Order: sequence, then structure tokens, then C-alpha cells
Amino acid sequence: MKTPHASIARKAAGLSLIELMIAMVIGLILLMGLVQVMTASRAAYQLSTGVARTQENARFAVDFLQRDLRMAGHMGCVNDQSHMAPESPGSSDASRQGMNLWFLSETQRNARTFTALSGDSFPLRFDMGVQGFEAQGTAPTDTVTLGAGTPVAGNANQWVPALPQLLADLGPVAGSDIVVVRFLSRDGVPATLASTSATEYKITPDTYGATVATTGASGLFGLADCQQVSLFATDVVDPTTGVMEVKVGGLNASGLVGDEWSFESTTNKPVLYRAEMVVYYVGVGGGTNIDGTKPPALWRARAIVKAGTVEFEKEELVEGVDSMQLLYGMDENLPTNLPRGNIERVRTAAAVNTTATNNPDNKQSDEWRRVGALQVGLLMRSADRSAAEQAAATPLLLGVKMQRGAADTRSDGHYRSVYETTVVLRNRLFGN
Repeated sequence: MKTPHASIARKAAGLSLIELMIAMVIGLILLMGLVQVMTASRAAYQLSTGVARTQENARFAVDFLQRDLRMAGHMGCVNDQSHMAPESPGSSDASRQGMNLWFLSETQRNARTFTALSGDSFPLRFDMGVQGFEAQGTAPTDTVTLGAGTPVAGNANQWVPALPQLLADLGPVAGSDIVVVRFLSRDGVPATLASTSATEYKITPDTYGATVATTGASGLFGLADCQQVSLFATDVVDPTTGVMEVKVGGLNASGLVGDEWSFESTTNKPVLYRAEMVVYYVGVGGGTNIDGTKPPALWRARAIVKAGTVEFEKEELVEGVDSMQLLYGMDENLPTNLPRGNIERVRTAAAVNTTATNNPDNKQSDEWRRVGALQVGLLMRSADRSAAEQAAATPLLLGVKMQRGAADTRSDGHYRSVYETTVVLRNRLFGN
């Protein structure tokens, strides 16, 4: 009789050690392939997210910049060029009677000494609708090395011209340009001006437009017609009617000096506007990246009046702005003629100021009033780092070479892209 033990043993036998090792190797190979696929997918997702995020942020930033830049120099039905035009080309500032800043004393206004508004009064220079500050070493053909980690705020002397202290206190990051824009708001309302005394005035906007003086007001206002414009400060406004009391004192060193005669007309009333002064700059963002660093961000600061003093109310617009570069398109270089709206030169902010210095017949404010267009360049970067390094390319931002390290060899994992646009200052062209 046959015994079944050997047959049963063969049928119950498991995998040999060699077979088990082969199976494990095959499994590991498959697992490694799966891990590689997942890693590549994650890197692709991070890269595509970075691309989408930078595009979205860039569109938002450019849209905000364009809105304010296009308003530069708006002073009612005409612009600051017209209000500041001399009676004849080549005549002195004293012959210009169209713009009256109550922030100047009567003597300063009669002499048109706008440079008296400096230091903490710098935001009140409404004779310059646009003004720029050039970060040192950022002219076209220059090379800028981007910093690693959290950006560091610069000091006032790292821009040309040097920053007023109020701007330096905002904490702008060195290596990015700064632009200041001044204008009267889009919305205006006819208003009645009553001179109650030599030191106090009452301005009453028409009922339907009371919100011009109350909703979102900066405390800075302008009364304008097609001949002249007066700018003043007050924070005494009736929250219901919009009626404001304007006193001579504090920021207002003078009131009606005698050249705003048409403002007291009851037939053709002047128009009341909010006066705006805003600053765009790159600063340290308020967010935090995964690695614990803070990103650079585009900031907008708005001048407001509080308790009789000017201070800035700042807001972060969008994160991931590594650098902002600006170039200024200027009118024909004809110092003895008024601007014609024909843009023929492109200059950095430093060059605009240098031109004014080298041209004694054309003061600095005159040069800035010849700016009719701005070229804006933004270097955007992704919020967080990606596992896939961007192709090794050094971006050019309005001609400025932006590199990541001394030899552009530092890999930081951020996706970067350049966005450039040209903004026409519509109040500056063709004699507007």
C-alpha cells in the first residue's frame, strides 16, 4: 500500500526563499515607480499652482496700479499741468495762479514756494501729480541680486532722491522703485462756499453728493473749476449732510487769499472732490510661508488726516511681488514751452530729478509734470517653494537683470514671471 505523506507534503509546500525575494524585489520596483509618479505629480501640481497664483496676483496688482496711475494729475475739469501753467512760457512760478494750496502761507503762495512742503508735509505737494523714487542700482542694464528668506526694509538713502521720513517709515524693501500719485477723486459734487471769517470757512455740498465729503474721505479735499483749484484739509465734517468746517490753522496755513473769486459764485458753483495721495511700494508681506519666511508684497499707502496731522493708512494688496521697476515717459524736452502730450523720452526717476537739477530754467516739479506715461514692471513669484526647479533663466524686468544669487546659481524653488505694462496718464496727454 502507498503512503500519501510525500504527495501531501509537496502540495502543502510554500514559496521558497528565492521566490519570496524575487517577489519582494518586483514589489519594491513597482512601489518605487508609484512613488516617483506621485512625486512628479505633486511637483507638477505645485508648479502649475505657482504659475496660476502668480498670474492671478499680477493681474490684480496691475489693475490696482493702473486705476490710480491713470488719475495722476486730475484736478477737476483740467489737470495740474493747466492749473500750473505760467501766463507765458518761460515766466516765473509767481505768475502761476491756477493752483492754490492752503497748506502754504500767504507769502509762500504768492511766491509759489511749493518746496516749502517738505518733511512731514511732503504728501501735500499736489503740484506734482506723479513723483517717483528710483532704487539705487536698478536702472536698465543694471543687475539686482534677489535676497533669500524674509525681505529686509531699506533705509531712506537707498533711493534717489532720498525718501522723506514718512515714506521711509512705511518699510519699503530696497531694490524696488516707489511711485507717489496725487489726484482729485473721480466723483465730485457742486458745493457752496461761505466765508464766515478770515480764519474759518464753511463748505456745503449739494444734498445728493454729501457722500463725497463723508464716505471714505481722506480729510484732504479740493474745490475746483476750469480756472483754478484750491486744496485744503479738514476732519470736521457733518456725517449726515457733508457740511464741512475748514479752519485756517494746523495744516491749513492760509485760506482764500483773493484769487479764488469764482468759488463764491452761486450760479456756477465750484465742484468739491476728495483729494487723494497714494504710494505704491514693495514691502514685507504679512503672511508666512511654509518654511517660516515672510514673502515680499505690493503695498498701497493712502495719506489721511487725523487730529490735524497727515499719516499713512497702508494696506497689503498682493503677496509674491519680488520687485517693482518703473520708467517714466516724458514730454518733449522744450523747457520754454508748455507740455504738448507728445511722449518722446523714457527716464528713470533718478534721471527725471537729474534733468531738473541740470536745467535751471525748469524746476523739478515742472519736469514731473512733463511725465505722460509710465512703464510698470513686476517680478512675481510663487508663494511657496516647488520641488521642481524653474528653468535656469535670469528674468529681465524693464531691462534690469534679476538674478537669484551672485552667479544666479542659488536654487530657491520659487516660480517667477515678469509682467510689464504701459500706463498712459490720461490727464497729461494732448493738453487735457
